[in-house]
Amino acid sequence: ELREAVEEVLPDLERDGVRVFYLSSVSPTPGVEALLPAIEAAPEEPLPAQHRAGVTANSKAMYIYTSGTTGLPKAAVITEMKLMMVASLARICGLRPDDVVYTTLPLYHSAGLLVGVGGCLEVGATCVLRAKFSASQFWADCRRYNVSVIQYVGELMRYLCNTPKRTDDREHGVRMALGNGMRAEVWKEFLQRFGPVAVWEFYGATEGNAGFINYTG
Repeated sequence: ELREAVEEVLPDLERDGVRVFYLSSVSPTPGVEALLPAIEAAPEEPLPAQHRAGVTANSKAMYIYTSGTTGLPKAAVITEMKLMMVASLARICGLRPDDVVYTTLPLYHSAGLLVGVGGCLEVGATCVLRAKFSASQFWADCRRYNVSVIQYVGELMRYLCNTPKRTDDREHGVRMALGNGMRAEVWKEFLQRFGPVAVWEFYGATEGNAGFINYTG
């Protein structure tokens, strides 16, 4: 989806010594590497300690693009410390090592990458990724992959509530939902229709320095 945007700035990135990858088996763009073959060929042993010898809590772990809650759109710096703090959110909400987390959110935003994938890395849980959200296939996926925790943004839950009612709406193993922006009326309708799922609503801006959790439900 971002191929054209990448190719437009690729000469500048290459001039600055930046390596660019597609998370795919092959790359359609000269100068951009395909990452999946390298991942599949990598050994399972932990990386040698010297690769992280100079890493501190204040080291830059990644940049997350934000639409500009505190001004213009920008690449917000995520330090190693902030990465660990945001990843621990799922554990604080009750994520367990035996959970299976279903994430349909984009991984270029904090919720999908840091809370979803990062939360699984934090506790050792399993993460199920879907390239695009599908309201019609959502619960079928949850049953197929034995999902116990789902991630959402407010509209996602409304889309689920707007699908035609089915007799198997409550036939799933989802026990918890993590997300933000769900309206009160959607919250009530979701629980009435899909069963007693524990909803953990949180808020935190990528470039902010505080977060909130509605721990009382």
